[in-house]
Amino acid sequence: MSKNHLGDYRAAIQDYNKGIQLDPNDARTYNNRGLSKAQLSDHRGAIEDYNKAIQLDPNNAFAYSGRGFSKLLIGDFNGGCLDWSKAGELGDYDAYEFIKEYCQ
Repeated sequence: MSKNHLGDYRAAIQDYNKGIQLDPNDARTYNNRGLSKAQLSDHRGAIEDYNKAIQLDPNNAFAYSGRGFSKLLIGDFNGGCLDWSKAGELGDYDAYEFIKEYCQ
C-alpha cells in the first residue's frame, strides 16, 4: 500500500500480485490492486479485481465504490450509479455524493 500511496502504481501491482499468490482469498488485496489499476487507467482490469473482491467479501463497500468509478470511466453510467448505491447501503456514505454529482 505504501507504493500505491507514493504513486508507484506498477510496483504496487507487483506487490499485490505477490500478496494474491500468498493468499488468494484476501478481498482487500484485490480491492487495492484494483485501485492501482484504476490509477493507471486500466479500468477493465480494475473492474475484474473489484469483482473478485466483491465475490470474496460481498459487504466490501469500497470495492463497490471503486468499481462504480471504473464503470463510469468506461461509459457504463448506469452500472456505476448502481454500484455507488450499493456502496452507500453498505456504509460508504461518500457514495451518495458521487450519485448526486454523476447520476442525475
